[in-house]
Amino acid sequence: MKKINIHFFSEKTETAKARQISLWRPILWLLAFAVAVCGFVFFSPFQIYHKLSDGTLANLQAQNRMIRENISVLRENNDSAENYLERTTSHQDSIYKIGGIFAEVHSDSADSVYKQERTEALFQTYKTYSTFRNALNANPAFAQAIPVLRPLKKTSTITNRFGMMFDHFTDQELPHRGVDFFAEEGDTVVATGAGKVIEIRAHRGFGQTLKLQHSDRIRTFYAHLDKILVKQGDVVKRGDPVAIAGRSGRTAGSVLHYEIRIDGEPVNPEDYFINR
Repeated sequence: MKKINIHFFSEKTETAKARQISLWRPILWLLAFAVAVCGFVFFSPFQIYHKLSDGTLANLQAQNRMIRENISVLRENNDSAENYLERTTSHQDSIYKIGGIFAEVHSDSADSVYKQERTEALFQTYKTYSTFRNALNANPAFAQAIPVLRPLKKTSTITNRFGMMFDHFTDQELPHRGVDFFAEEGDTVVATGAGKVIEIRAHRGFGQTLKLQHSDRIRTFYAHLDKILVKQGDVVKRGDPVAIAGRSGRTAGSVLHYEIRIDGEPVNPEDYFINR
């Protein structure tokens, strides 16, 4: 590598001091100086101050925030649409089951076929309701027997849903085969479908209970009652008062426990409510 000789002359002596510097060093100094000049030109404090003062950065931040909010809304809408399609499919299966209607199901693992089936979910649901409606029109008595009402005369909130539930009395996760409604003592309990009273019983855990038979396959169960308004063997219509809500049995407060069983198997009552 070539080097540059630099001679230094002191004022007090005529003897020169010599130093050798690599040729790369002044080149690097020049490059560093050029970079510094460019940086000052393109990213000078004056330009940064100008962008801050004229609101450019603030506008960019506002636009960025708006874009993020729009993306969030689109994601929520997409999730809502997917949840709605899942609920319609679940409701369709529930209607087939409770009505004794069986449909031929075709499955295909191809992703494109799966997406196409999801886009046709609403159309398939309409066909399902049409089939179910025709079956009910052909059998009005059975149509009246299907338990589609909520079991309380007045609107009430569901406090515990179908599935697994934490039991505060045993400190364990236990199967919850129905739904619990918040009820005030004295609230009226109604028959969710036309049927016959087949059992009135005092149960240790459920307290005063009532069981209705709606068809050969369908039964409903009401628990934690305060007073029973019907007798065993009575025939009731949909919406008829059958009991008064209370807090009998093992419960922390006034509540109504309600179940639907088809062929002896518990199903989620929320799948059958039409007065949501």
